[in-house]
Amino acid sequence: MRIRQFLPVYVATVALLASCAEAKEEPNGAADRSSPRPSAPAGRQSEPPGDGSRAWEPDDAMQRAGRALEAASDSDARPELVDTASAFVASGMDKEHKTPGDRPYLLSITCDTDGIGELTLTLSRGDQEQAYGIECGDQEADQFNIPAGKPFTARVDPVKDGSGLILWRLDTIARHAVEGCDDDIDGCDG
Repeated sequence: MRIRQFLPVYVATVALLASCAEAKEEPNGAADRSSPRPSAPAGRQSEPPGDGSRAWEPDDAMQRAGRALEAASDSDARPELVDTASAFVASGMDKEHKTPGDRPYLLSITCDTDGIGELTLTLSRGDQEQAYGIECGDQEADQFNIPAGKPFTARVDPVKDGSGLILWRLDTIARHAVEGCDDDIDGCDG
């Protein structure tokens, strides 16, 4: 059942990524990866270690990111899909979500990039805000608990010279399935 929900988004995103990858041309060839990238607050964008021998391909990246989302899912949580989408890291992500009902929400997010080790996800609601580092290429998506009630915004600042994608999914989950902090925007600092 979950595959049927994800498949149309996957197919559309792969087609979009493939057409954009063909249309995009970097000035002076490949982007210069040796110079530092502009940092998000707390310097969260960095390059991963490695020799860069693997060529980054959008369709392969989408498959890896999809597997990371699936690896993070827990069937005992009885997740119900609310929304899912993807974005290029060069465009970033800025999405407001309404959170009606009484079931808690779970935001699962991952990234797969060429040369970017970590992106900063900022979750905000009203004047509350928390920033989290999202490591790109992880085999399991990062997850954040959001209580029902007030709308929240999930934002990843664009990396203008970056190649890669962000894939996320928002589900409602059973109350007993909330692990750790019950409100990752509040931060549970206590």
